[in-house]
Amino acid sequence: MMLLLMVVIMSACGQEQTTGAGSEPSPSSESGSAEKKVIVLGTSADYAPYEFHKSINGKDTIVGFDIEIAKAIAADMGAELKIEDMDFDGLLMALSTDKVDFVISGLTPTEERKKNVDFTDIYYYAEQAVLVRADEGDSIASLDDLSGKQVGVQKSSIQEGIAQDIQGAKLTSLAKIPELILELQTGRVDALILEKPVAQQYVKNQEGLVVANVKIEQAEDEGGSAIAVKKGNKELVDQINSTLEKLKTGGDIERFVVEANELLGE
Repeated sequence: MMLLLMVVIMSACGQEQTTGAGSEPSPSSESGSAEKKVIVLGTSADYAPYEFHKSINGKDTIVGFDIEIAKAIAADMGAELKIEDMDFDGLLMALSTDKVDFVISGLTPTEERKKNVDFTDIYYYAEQAVLVRADEGDSIASLDDLSGKQVGVQKSSIQEGIAQDIQGAKLTSLAKIPELILELQTGRVDALILEKPVAQQYVKNQEGLVVANVKIEQAEDEGGSAIAVKKGNKELVDQINSTLEKLKTGGDIERFVVEANELLGE
């Protein structure tokens, strides 16, 4: 009887300990299910049709074909996408300091940038263009015609590098494209160097601007856009490349570009 009593007491103690441990919820769970992973995108949402702000149903929303690509990446990872909008020249620093997980912002994978971050495959190619006021359109036929002129570019962009190679050109480097457009419209700069799809959207939506008939030669590996991730994160690069391959094969990226341009026109 004494032995049986001891077994009953020990069994009761064990049941109480198990119930107590199970009463505290796991930090990574809610109502018995794991929380959804969050992946943070860094972008500079002033670069239509890549990424830009649009009022949708009365709410300010970041949209664009880069954003649709980011959504597809998050969906393939089973993750929730969070978007951090910041100045273009701060994006790679935010990536290196773990403030964001990846960067999509019409970013060209230059050799200089590759020293600090890793890049995915190129997902989109675009030409470069010179944007000028309509009354100056016929006077700019080559990059040499920008010598001695004030040229606006986005800070830390591939276009800034192009402008720096123009002998005699004076540069105005600003963080945001809308700020550069204002500089051009008010005559404080004579021309802007932008990616052609971006320049064309401003011509479409802003009066008094034209794309000059200037051909800017670039090597194929200098004109494409890729996605940046933190140095050494091969797993994430591979995951994103898998999604990009699927999107390119299915024609989805071209569709995203068309839809972003249509959204701009609404």
